This record gives sequence, C-alpha cells and structure tokens, in this order.
Amino acid sequence: MAEEYAEEMGQPSISEFEEQSMSEEDFLGYIRSQMTDAVDYVDQFLSPDRNRALEYFQSKEFGDEESGRSQYVDSTLRDTVNAIMPSLLKIFFSSEKVVEYLPRNIEDAPFAEQATNYVRWLLTQKNNLFMCLHSAFQDALIKGNGFLKYYYAEKETVDAYNYTGLDDETIAVLMTDPDIEVSNVTSTPMEGVPEGVAPEDVPMVHDATIKRRVKDGQIYVESIPPEELVLNRTAKGFDDDTLQIIAHRRMLTVSELVSMGYDYETVLEHAGTGNEFDTQEEYRGRKPEIQYEQTARLDDASKLVYYAEIYIKCDFDNDNYAEWRRVCTIGGNYDQILMNEPVNSHPFVNLCPFKTSHDWTGLSFWHILRDIQRTKSSILRSMLDSLSLSTHPRVAFQDGSVSVSDLLNNEVGSLIRTRTPPAQAITPLTVPYVGQQAQPMLDYFDSVKEDRVGITKASMGLDPSVLQSSTKLAVSQTVSAQQQKIEMIARVFAETGIKDLFKGVLKLVCQHQDKQEVFRLNNNWVPINPASWDASMDVQVNVALGAGDETQKLGVLTNIAQQQEKILTTLGPDNPLVNVQQYYNTLTKITELSGFKDHAQFWSNPVNYQPQPKEPPPPSPEELLAEVQREQIQAQMQIESARLQLETDKAQTDAVLDQAKIEADTQLKMMEMKAKYQQQLDNTELAGILDTQRELIRQQGLIQQAEVRRNAN
Repeated sequence: MAEEYAEEMGQPSISEFEEQSMSEEDFLGYIRSQMTDAVDYVDQFLSPDRNRALEYFQSKEFGDEESGRSQYVDSTLRDTVNAIMPSLLKIFFSSEKVVEYLPRNIEDAPFAEQATNYVRWLLTQKNNLFMCLHSAFQDALIKGNGFLKYYYAEKETVDAYNYTGLDDETIAVLMTDPDIEVSNVTSTPMEGVPEGVAPEDVPMVHDATIKRRVKDGQIYVESIPPEELVLNRTAKGFDDDTLQIIAHRRMLTVSELVSMGYDYETVLEHAGTGNEFDTQEEYRGRKPEIQYEQTARLDDASKLVYYAEIYIKCDFDNDNYAEWRRVCTIGGNYDQILMNEPVNSHPFVNLCPFKTSHDWTGLSFWHILRDIQRTKSSILRSMLDSLSLSTHPRVAFQDGSVSVSDLLNNEVGSLIRTRTPPAQAITPLTVPYVGQQAQPMLDYFDSVKEDRVGITKASMGLDPSVLQSSTKLAVSQTVSAQQQKIEMIARVFAETGIKDLFKGVLKLVCQHQDKQEVFRLNNNWVPINPASWDASMDVQVNVALGAGDETQKLGVLTNIAQQQEKILTTLGPDNPLVNVQQYYNTLTKITELSGFKDHAQFWSNPVNYQPQPKEPPPPSPEELLAEVQREQIQAQMQIESARLQLETDKAQTDAVLDQAKIEADTQLKMMEMKAKYQQQLDNTELAGILDTQRELIRQQGLIQQAEVRRNAN
C-alpha cells in the first residue's frame, strides 16, 4: 500500500529510499571523522583556556612562585563572579515574567498566558531550573559559555522495599501486579491463633522484598559541563547554518542506558573499566580526584560506557538536501549506532555573557580580568614580602661568635648564645616597609576592574542617602549606570539562551503532552490542554535596559496607583481613563515587586467577582402607610369572606333541612293514602315527583346564595 502511494505521488518508495540512503558503514565512518575533528577542536583549543579560567576562579598558584617568597594569589575573578550572580538570578527568578509567549493568531490569545504559566511551572517545579541556571551562568561568567540541554525522555526507575507481616490476600495481589517483582518471600504461621485450630488451617504471614518498576515520560532540563559538548570548529553560532555537528558525549553506567530503553547485552558488550575523560584537561581540572578512583566496579550494571548523542546535519537520504539527524552511539571509537532518526533541530542552548561577532564562544570575565588578577597578585606579593622583611629583618652575625641554631629559633623569648658581646656579634639588617607606596597601584587596578565589569560598591546595594560626600542624585545615577552592565549581560542571556530554551520546551510540550493536565497557579488549580496550543508562538523577553531598579519601579507604580485611586473616586468606575481591572493590575505588580510572588493572597481578580444580590432599600413612611392600609383591607376582605362563607354554609344547611322535611312529609302522606285508600302507588312516578321537588329546592338555595353575595358586595 505504501509502495503504491509513493509511486502515485511521484516519491521514491521505501525500498528505493533504503537504496538511496547511506549505508550504515559509510554513515558510521562519516560520524567518526566529524566527531574526531570536533573532539580535537574542543580538547586541544577550548579546554586548556577554560581550565586556566577555572584555576583563576579557584585562586590557584600561577606556577612561577619562588620558595621563601610570598605566594599570595588575588581572587578578583571569583569575587566579581560571586558579586554578579545574585543580581543575575534575581532578574530571572523575580515575580515578573522575564519570558512570555505571544500568540500569532487571534484565536491563540487565551492560550498564550496559559503556555507561559505552564512552561514556567514545568521548569521550576518538575525541574530545578534555579540550579540549572546557576551552574550555566557560573560557567558562562568564568569560561565564556554555559550550556543547557532540554529533552523529553521516558525513563524506567526501580524502587525496592522490604515488607513484613503481609497476609495471603495482600501477597497475592502484589504478585499479580505486572509492575511489581516479589522476591525473598518468607512465610511463617501467624501467632496468637486460638487452640483447637488444625495446623493446615493456621493463617500464614509473609515477609517479602518488592521491586516496583515505574516508567514515566517527562521534559527534562539540565546544565551540561562544558567539556561534554563538542561541535565543529567552523561553527559561528548554535542557530547558524555553519553548525554541522554538535554532540553531547558522556560516561553513563550500563544501568542508566538500559533505563533509557537500550538492550542490556548490547550495552554491556561495550562497557569498559576506565573513564574516557581521564585525559581530558578541563575534566581533570574541574575535579582532579575523579580520575583517581580506586574502587573497581564489579557489578555489570555499574560499569561505565562511553555514550555520544550526536546531532549532525547531512544528506543521509541522498536527496540533495541536508537535514538534522539524531544519532546515538556507544564505544570509545563510536563503535555502534544505537539510534538514527530525523529531527528538526538540536536541543542545546548556549549562554555567553559577552558575545563577539561571528563567533559562538565569546568572552568571559576571565578574559577581562586575568591581567588585573595577575598584576594585583604580583603587587600584593611584593607588599607582603616587604612587610615580612620589615617585621622579620635579616641578621648579619660574626661567624663562630654566635650559635646559628639559636638565631634560627624564632620562638618569643628564646636565648641566643654568643662568645662576644651581642652588639658586636649580631647586626640586624633593617629594611623599611615600602608597601604604602604600592597601595595607589592597587586602588588604580580596582577602579579599572570596576569600569570593566560594572561591579562597584554603589552598584552592590549601598543606600545613596548614606554617602554624604556626594549628592543622592549623583550616586543614584552611578548605581543605574553600573547596573546597566549587569542588565546587559542578563539581556544577552535571555535573548540568546533563555528564549531558545522556552521555544524548545514549548515544542516538546505540544508534541508529547497529548492529554489534559491540571497544575497549581496562584493557589488555583488550572486545567490545560497543550494539544490545542500553537507550538510556534513568539517568545518575548521582558528584561529591560535602563529601566531602573525595583525600588524605582515600585515608586513609579505607587504614584500610578494613587492617581488611579483619585480618578476612580472622582469619576467612578465607569470613566474613560482607568477601570477596576487596570487598578488591580497595578496593585498586583506592586505586590510582586515587593517580593510576594503569590499576589492572590492579597488581591482578588475583578474578572472572577460575582456580586451578591442587593438588599432592598428601607421603605419610606408613605410606603409603610400604604402597606398598613393594604394589610387592613386584606384583613377586612378575609373577614367578609369568612362571614360570607358562613352565611353560604348556613343557606346550604337550611336547604338540606328543607329537602329532608319535604321528603319526610311526602313519605308520611304516601303512607296515609295507602292506609286510607288501600291501593299501591307507582314507585317510579313517586321517584320522579321527589326528584322534581329536590331540584326546586336546589334552585331555591342557589338563588338565596346569590342574594347573599350581592348583599355582601
């Protein structure tokens, strides 16, 4: 069927496609050549510089230290990075929406805010986005690049539990569960059974070990160590056509690969006893003790396997168009392909604080501050050496007249043995301290550092009102100017990395979230269905430049709220300038900037407000008088109705009595006539006479009732 459809549409059939595609051997050879060049580029050119940057951050020695001299190393790089990290993380984890989705079509407008809130919840609650960004930001500030990876994966986890005292029914239910593996079952008779029960009828209790296997799919976000990511050396950017191959290489255990769905025997075949990263300079510099692991991994599940997840752009199907493909290999020489599938992009994000034109690497604080840290270390070493010589001067002594061992003893109060007077045998070589002359140089380099990175005492949060030597306006302007550099770094992170992260995660949500889910937002449970979202929604970054700090924003919003209050009070809620919803938005923004993320604790959204039914106003005196009169008339009408009913009932009773009297008289007359004339009367004729009499009486009663009603009205 597929062959016929392909032939009808003028496309190559499946068999023809397989013939046109690269063979596995040729494709594997191409992968090896590309990966070998990418690994060489990273390990030989990028990792050495990044390792030196990490050494500067850790204030390690430079390697030119002299014995007996000061070996102090300045910590300018570490201090600068640690000073800027809180400001960066505060920007991205404030209550404001740093990144949000914008609809492309008018019908997608209701889903854009849902998508923004859901993806943010997914990244912060189901993933630890704070620690991911913390690691990526730190890598970027120190080494020039921080990497994030987002992906969807179905992983199988195994949890083991020990249970005791299970009855027969419980153990039977557990053994029938396909996701549970029961082992090490120990059965013993139940204690406390009444006497007289046969041994075969005694209930059993069971102790068992239970393993529960859970397979769950989820979107993951993680920070990648820089040495694990490799790409071709000609790449200009992560979203550029010059990027031909990018891969995530790492060492995983056999157990981790099996949980990802790979065959156990195939993975175990390529497991080794060593670590492929033992010779990688950046890996060794980041944690030197790792490659000296002495404990052997005896169990097969814990053995390490070199695993590479490769995204390569090539013409695999020979259709003259290069497409992205995801290829997963194992083995130190990329020995076997475990997966080969087409994809539309790669899942990697690059964060760079100082972008350079036409290059993805950029600069870091190490490139900016390494000369200052080296120079300050040299100056401080000289100052410390001068201080040491002035406090512990060298001594000239007459050989043979002084005990050398006593001179070398620096203990306070120790004795020095001499054969001649001490003034003749010992002469201190006094060296004046000249460190104060070098202090201006340290101050100069500190000012250079502040100009380069924008981290000053003012920008670190000093209150302008306490700086009495300058005006408050001047200091505020200084703070704002210095903070713009931090905001510039944040804006670059947001535009180049965080935006790509949100775009990629939205595509994964729309692709894999095929059912409705309920998540918690502002203490409300919100149902969402990502299947109806537009996966290509635009992403907007709200990290501003030069917009002032939160204190200034809070002051502006407070003034806006005051003006809105005046307008609402003066003109009412129905005015052309501001409505209740806009006033609510101002109040919630003030609450968020004050540090309270859940503004629902303080303000209710007017959209959800349902007014209570209004109570009627109290009646006026005229209305009360009219109501009393109506009640009096109604009471009088009820009395008249009751009297009329009584009179009507009396008339009906009188009519019945009259009828009974006539019937009795008629019967009496009939008996008299029968006795007098001794003849039989016709009963039918008599019954007709009686009916005629009754009808006359009834008509008379109705006439009387009508007369009573007329008199009453």
